[in-house]
Amino acid sequence: MKIKLIAPARKPEWGESFWDFKTVREITGRKAGGTILSLPTLAALTPSEVEVIINDEVVERIDFEEQVDLVAISFLTSLAPRAYEIADEFMKRGVKVVLGGIHVSMLPDEAIKHADSIVIGEADELWPGLINDFKQNKLQKIYRMKTPPSLTNSPIPRWDLLKTHEYCYFTVQVGRGCPNSCDFCSVWSFNGHKYRNKSVHTVIEEIRYLRAIDPKKMIFFADDNLLAKPEFAKSLFKNLIPLKINSWWCQAAINRLNDSQLLKLMYESGCRAVFIGFESVKQESIFELNKSKVNKVEQYKEIVNLIHKNGIAVIGSFMLGNDNDDIATIEATSNFIKDTNLAFSMINLITPAPGTLLYERLASQGRITSNLWHEYDGEKVCFQTKQISPTILQSERNRLLKHLYKYNSMHSRFTNLWRNKVFVRGRNEKQTVFSKGRFIFTIKTLGFNVAKNIFIIKCLWNKNVTSTSAINLALNFNEYARKLK
Repeated sequence: MKIKLIAPARKPEWGESFWDFKTVREITGRKAGGTILSLPTLAALTPSEVEVIINDEVVERIDFEEQVDLVAISFLTSLAPRAYEIADEFMKRGVKVVLGGIHVSMLPDEAIKHADSIVIGEADELWPGLINDFKQNKLQKIYRMKTPPSLTNSPIPRWDLLKTHEYCYFTVQVGRGCPNSCDFCSVWSFNGHKYRNKSVHTVIEEIRYLRAIDPKKMIFFADDNLLAKPEFAKSLFKNLIPLKINSWWCQAAINRLNDSQLLKLMYESGCRAVFIGFESVKQESIFELNKSKVNKVEQYKEIVNLIHKNGIAVIGSFMLGNDNDDIATIEATSNFIKDTNLAFSMINLITPAPGTLLYERLASQGRITSNLWHEYDGEKVCFQTKQISPTILQSERNRLLKHLYKYNSMHSRFTNLWRNKVFVRGRNEKQTVFSKGRFIFTIKTLGFNVAKNIFIIKCLWNKNVTSTSAINLALNFNEYARKLK
């Protein structure tokens, strides 16, 4: 028996996404950002006698002619149209198709039209039984998770089935679930409110496995809040220290980061950046998003400064278009990013993803304006806004990104960060004259303008020993923002 697991990619006509890392991929010669996670995990849960193939469409095209018995596709809402195209094509060829993931779980009636079977909820404990049913020609239409699975004995994902050399960084998941109930988020409805985690030993073994593949590749912990259990997190970080990881980054709730001891452990274990969902600089909007228990706007600056003092960069995520937002909110967001020296910021347009309380509220008010799922990527307006028209909101978001990612704006923020030793090289590497020259040569081979050239030289030739990874990201986001209309 042969199973093909597929991760769909964005269609070219949808345009470039903020997280495509197009320029980074061009500089490094790789095809994708982070390694996909759900499919290698499913592969590890597949009976050993079954042959498994993983096809990440970002890395390699899909061969519809390949002889396989079963196809499984997992996807987010913004990739649903492409996922359905792939599913329909395989079904035309007589191949059985199973669909799963958050979008399928939120809209099962839609998904089943494009599949022989769907999985609602996390598939870990359902997958072996589904395969057995398929073998006996008893595949069910719907497999529904009864309770969130324990991750205590979660196997190491089948990273050997991925072309790991084609990815910029490794992705590791420590746990799932979130105790919060933010209006805009579907994570808690999909993964549940209880945070379930792997053992420290399991995580360490997984990282050892990945470092055996490539010891220099950065690691991203994909948990929505890696610090959900602070004491567990501290134990994990203490066990990471002996591994001497050059650089890892994660997502974390801001209310967990006001802890100097925790931040010190994070840095010592290799953490060089943390992604924080600030969402808004306006407390009224935070209340509207049902995130006021976590986010206190008046504490933002103090906590960001504390993080920076511990040598860790902050990547901020903001959402524009809340009912309380006006033009002044956008300007305040820009000022906050400048004042706090956030290295990079993701400026989203609030998106009512299916299955969220936000979607239900806006739908009940007749304010949903788009059911084109590829537009639900945080970069387009999908509903009727209140204080700012959709057209102006879109243009203001783009204008803000253009400003944030101008070379002089980024250099100003970087200069302030270097004073706290943020974006220094990893613990086992030194930025030699040779490596600086090699990096400049790499950039030159791609071609660049004068402003870009000056930015690179200023970043590389300063008294601090800076990370080329940050410069790569800066070039990437500048190029992305420059193309916005």
